[in-house]
This record gives sequence, C-alpha cells and structure tokens, in this order.
Amino acid sequence: MRPLSIDLASRWYTPLTLLLSKWLLWVCLIQAVLYVGLIWMRAELGEYPTVLSMLVLGSLLALHAVSTRPPQTAQPQRYVEALIGGVMLSAGAMWGYLAHAASERGVLLIDMWFLFPSMLTGGAVVWFTFSHRTWFYAEHDLERSEAGLADVRTKWPRWVQLMKQVLMVHLAAFALLPPFWVVLLSLSPGNGLNFVGPGEWSLEHYRFHLGGDNFFLWLRNSILVAVGTTLLGLFIAFPAAYGFSRYRFRGRNVGLFAFLVVQMFPGALILVPYFLVMKGFGLLDSWFGLMLAYTVTALPLCVWMMKGFFDSIPKELEEAAIVDGCSQLQIFTRIMFPLSLPAVAVTALFSFLAAWNEFLLALTFLSTDSKYTLPIGVTSVATGQSPQWGAFAAISILVSIPVVLLFIVFQRYLVDGMTAGSVKG
Repeated sequence: MRPLSIDLASRWYTPLTLLLSKWLLWVCLIQAVLYVGLIWMRAELGEYPTVLSMLVLGSLLALHAVSTRPPQTAQPQRYVEALIGGVMLSAGAMWGYLAHAASERGVLLIDMWFLFPSMLTGGAVVWFTFSHRTWFYAEHDLERSEAGLADVRTKWPRWVQLMKQVLMVHLAAFALLPPFWVVLLSLSPGNGLNFVGPGEWSLEHYRFHLGGDNFFLWLRNSILVAVGTTLLGLFIAFPAAYGFSRYRFRGRNVGLFAFLVVQMFPGALILVPYFLVMKGFGLLDSWFGLMLAYTVTALPLCVWMMKGFFDSIPKELEEAAIVDGCSQLQIFTRIMFPLSLPAVAVTALFSFLAAWNEFLLALTFLSTDSKYTLPIGVTSVATGQSPQWGAFAAISILVSIPVVLLFIVFQRYLVDGMTAGSVKG
C-alpha cells in the first residue's frame, strides 16, 4: 500500500511540459476548426477531408490524454492516446502542407499559419509523452512528485505570461496582415494580385494617382465635406448635449431615447427617405446636402458622447461663475468649452471619420464626377471589366494617411476624452 503523502502528491502532480501541451492542443483544436471553415469557403472541402480529420481528431485525442486528472494507477491507454494524437496532428499538418504544395494554387501564407503550429505541437506532444512515461503509468515517487509540484508552482506563471504574449503577437500579426498585404500589392507592378520581391518593387501606382488630377480633386471634395460635416455637427451637438445634461424640461427623456432609436436603424433603411427629402429641397448633387445628411446621421452619437462628458463636470463650477457675475453665455464659452476640449476632439474625430469613409450616401446623392469624394473614387478604380488592383491598393494607402495623421495628432485628447465621461461626479 502506497503512503498517503505519495497519493496526495501524485494526485495533484502534472508535469510542466504536459500542462504546456494541453494549452497548445487547445490552440491547435481551435485553429483546426477555423481551418475547416477556411477550406469550406475555398470550396476545397472535398479535397482535404483526411487532412482535416487528422487535425481535429489528433487534437481531441491528445487533449483527452493529457487533460484528465493525474493517473493514480497505470493507464497505458492514455499514454497510447497521447502518442497517437501527437503523431496524427503532426502527420496531418505535414500531409496538408505537401498537398497544398503539389496543387496548382500552391502553399499560401495563411495555410502555413494554420499548419505549422499543429505540426510543431504534434511533435512536442510526442516528445513530452515519451519523456513522462512514468507519469502515465503512475510510477513517480514522492520525491519526484514534490519536485515536480514545486517546479510547476514556480515556472508555470512565467509560462502562462509567455503564452499570453505569444497569443497577443499572433492576434496582432493577424490584424496587421491585411494592411501589410495591401502595401505589398501597391508596390507590385502590374494589375494582378501576385507579389514581387523587394528588388522589383515599383511606385508606378502611386505616380499614377499623384500625377493625375482625379485624386487631388477627390481629396479636396472629401476634405471639404468632412470638415464641413465636423463643424456643422459640433455647432449643433455641443449646445444640444449641454442642454440635455444641465436642464430638465418636458420631452428631455423622450428626445434622448429618440436619439438611441435612430441609431438602431441601418443606413440603407433611411436611404430612400433621405433621397426624397434632398430632392424636395433641391440638395441633390451638392456638397451641402451631403454634409447635412452626414451631420444628421452622426448627431445622435455626438450628442450622447458629449452629454456623458458634461455630466462629469461638477455643477459647482457654474454656480461659482454665476456668483462672480458671469452670464449663461459666458459660462458656456469660457468655462464649459475649455473644459470639454477632450470631448470635442473625440466627437470631431468621429464625425470626421464618418464623413471621410462614408460611401453609400455619397454614391446616391452625387452624380457629377467633379463632386465625387474619395470613397467613390476608390471604388471606381476597382470596378469595370479590368480592375486595377495595384492602383486600388495604392489609393487605399493614400486615403488612410490623413486618418493616421489625425489619430497621431489627437492621441492625447482621444485618451482623455474617451475616459473622462465614464465616471460621473
């Protein structure tokens, strides 16, 4: 009969490498499921059923072997499951890589992204399983169990932190992949979707836009519409938010609720009413009509954002100003406006971006080429019988540069404005 101390130690002891294997297997299982969806979207599900089955089943089998409680008696079936699952996972990933390499399409970066982690994890599971055969057969003694528990207690938190960092880097790389792909495409000559090496990069697509007149015409129109929308929206939203925050009047709650209800409707739903109203007022194919539509669309969000900021400003400041002899207009212009500059910056930036990136209303209201904004101009490059993908990528980069510069300039105000209104009082 084994001593109680040995039973207690073995009941809680799992080798550090097997704990790491369990975490990696969960990641591989999620990747395998996502990879199945990717292959299905490519209409290639019937070409790789064995590969996909090996990835999923291998992950599940190895995960079952290392995720259950530490064995109190010899469990060779779990040892065999871990070995078979690791081999299936690694072999399935290798098979999938070779199958893609032999196909006409070849191995894409996203295929390597999904297959290589599974290949490495499968090999690691097999190695760790061989290294800890005594754990599966419950042959570890008291000294080894206590040393293993101490090792897990000291090293596992660092491994968890490292794995979190790896996961965050992985997600960041996944988020940065589309912009990186667009940059490479904009530097590749021709109109295809194939990339070239650094030695063959060309700026011909950027010269095509910057050397013509259309881009600067669309840029001017977008700046006029976005700046006009921002100024008009602030002119209306600032006093409206102040009134909703500081005054109690009949219909106040109904008005705030109406702003929320308006935000629930998609933009396409109000497209026809907008068109009829603009046509009735003779504002079709005009920048002012487009700015008015953008302002009305962004007004509910702007009012609610600024109202939350005003609610966080103490009313005692206004009462002290009244005692000093300030009028309501002076309080509004000399006290509330300087204090609310972070909220004004955030609201202005959101209004500017909403007008800068909007496409559907601009396409519906504008019919003259000389009044087109950048979103319409960007789509005109990628439409037609022969889409110019390189030029489309280049103009997409050029359109995003002003937005990036705005975020860099207003970064301090963005942080202050997005957090200042979150706490009342």
